[in-house]
Amino acid sequence: MEEPFEHDEDELEKIRLENEIKKIKLSLEHGMDLSHSYTDEELPPEVEGAFLDHIKQWEEQFAQRKRIAVYDFIGRPGYLPLSGMETVQVKPQLERIMEIMKGHGVFVETLCEVVDDELYRFITEEFFKEEMDDIRIEGMLHCFTYEDYHPNHEYDIKRRCEEFVEFIMDKKEREDNDIVDWCLADNIQAGERSFTKKEFAEKLKYFRDAFSAFTQHEVTINTVILNESEDDAKADGYIHYSAEIDGSTESLEFEGECTLWLKRNAEWWSVYRFEMPGVVI
Repeated sequence: MEEPFEHDEDELEKIRLENEIKKIKLSLEHGMDLSHSYTDEELPPEVEGAFLDHIKQWEEQFAQRKRIAVYDFIGRPGYLPLSGMETVQVKPQLERIMEIMKGHGVFVETLCEVVDDELYRFITEEFFKEEMDDIRIEGMLHCFTYEDYHPNHEYDIKRRCEEFVEFIMDKKEREDNDIVDWCLADNIQAGERSFTKKEFAEKLKYFRDAFSAFTQHEVTINTVILNESEDDAKADGYIHYSAEIDGSTESLEFEGECTLWLKRNAEWWSVYRFEMPGVVI
C-alpha cells in the first residue's frame, strides 16, 4: 500500500518552499511571526501546509468577523419549549438539539452532572440568545461550558483544594510563580502566621526540602460551607500522605482532618488560610 504523502525529494522541496511563502504572507497580511514555527523535521510538509492554510482561513474570517446569535449560527432549528414537554420527551429532544448543534461545530459540555431538563432549558432559553463569532471553517469546533454561565461553586472549591494539596507536595524542579498566582489569595494564613504569596512560596520551599518525596494516599473534601454572598467558603476534609525523610530510607505518615478557607474574586476561588496535618510553614 502506498504511504500517504509519498513524494520524491523535488516535490517535497517545492512544498516546503510554498510553505515558506505562506508563512511570509501570513506575517505581512496578519502580523504573524511563523519564521521559527512548525519546523519539526518529523512533520510532513503537506501537514504543515494544510495547517498554514487553516490559519490563513481563520485569520481572514476573524478579521471580517461579525457576532451572531448561537440560534442563528445553527440555522434556527425548530424545537419544543420545555414548558410544553412531558418528562419522557426531554432526553430525546435534548439529544436532537445537541446533534443539530454538533452539525454546525457547536458543543455545550458540563463539568458536573446537570439534569437533562436543566441542560435543555439552558440551551434553548439562554444559550441560543448568546452571541458568538460567525466563523465557519471545516473541522473547527466552538466549545462552550455550562458552568461558565452557571458556576458550580462547590465543585470549583473542591477542585481548588485538591490542587492546593498537590501544590504543597509538588517537588518538581520548576517555577512556582504561576501556580502561586492562581492557587493562593494575596495573603495566606498558615496556622497562626500570615504571609504574602511570595513569602509563602519561599517558606514552603523549606518544608518541601526537608523531605525527598511525598506520596498522597487520600485527599477527600467532605463538606463545603459557603457564606450568604457566596464569596467566602470553608472546606473540611481528610488527608493521608507519607513523606520520605531526606537522606534517609524512613518516612513519616501524616493523616487527619484538614481545613481550608477560600475566597472568590469574580468566579475564581483561591486559598487564604489552611490547616493540614504535618505541614509546618
